[in-house]
Amino acid sequence: MNVTVDGRTVALAEHGDPDGAPVFLFHGTPDSRLGKEFTDAPARERGLRVLCPDRGGIGGSDPLLERTIRGYAGEVLALADVLGIERFATIGYSAGGPFALSCAAGCGPRVTGTALMAGAGPIDDRPGAREGLAKSDLDMLELLEKNPRREAMSLRVQKWATQLVPGAAVGQISAELAQPDKDFLARRPAKEEMSFFVESLRQGPHGVMDEYRLWANAWHLDWDAVAAPVEIFQGEDDRMVPMHHAEDIASRLPAGIARIHRLPGVGHLSIQDHVADVLDALVTP
Repeated sequence: MNVTVDGRTVALAEHGDPDGAPVFLFHGTPDSRLGKEFTDAPARERGLRVLCPDRGGIGGSDPLLERTIRGYAGEVLALADVLGIERFATIGYSAGGPFALSCAAGCGPRVTGTALMAGAGPIDDRPGAREGLAKSDLDMLELLEKNPRREAMSLRVQKWATQLVPGAAVGQISAELAQPDKDFLARRPAKEEMSFFVESLRQGPHGVMDEYRLWANAWHLDWDAVAAPVEIFQGEDDRMVPMHHAEDIASRLPAGIARIHRLPGVGHLSIQDHVADVLDALVTP
């Protein structure tokens, strides 16, 4: 569905119990609101309403000039007001992690809790922060810094190729992954699995490029302002976002706020199979 927030269209998908306690789930990069059906049944069982918005310039959401990670908290508060939501939890999946943390730091008592699923941490200044990231993401970050026009063209070509031969696109992704994620992809139809990526580029490459730019620059979050619990779920076989990102995020938060859940035999995609545990952590004191 689409809603109007401060004159802008924001597209979002909804799963779970429509009358349940609200949880915003923030997608990764390049990603979109699509493909989050894995939350539906577990959310219904727990009486939760999962809302997955596209960020500015992604999928069906209008671009927002000069958007920032820190400023995303205000965007979510405005969206929650339009939807009539007073308090909510958040989940940040992959590169959605920074935006969930933005809400944790900037939405005050309206955030009841935060969970990260393979959540990406800051990569702006910490030595070794980029070690262990997926080669595809490292290539995107390098192109963004050295040749943004070439990156824009690369994303357009990738979208076209994925629409034409989705199986080949899945094969490319699979080559970067550990076995749990290879098995995860093998169980899913390629076209359906890649719909989230194609949708992320619906308006062209610049929304996705903005996402990489925001991730690579300083987030300017007030980490000390985070007061609600942060549950960090990280697969030990994740070859896209390594474990040291979870550890770094936890170290930045106030003492006693964060708890790391290390998942053996779990990767970046197969962590979706553990979403019930993530939801339980959000609703269980």
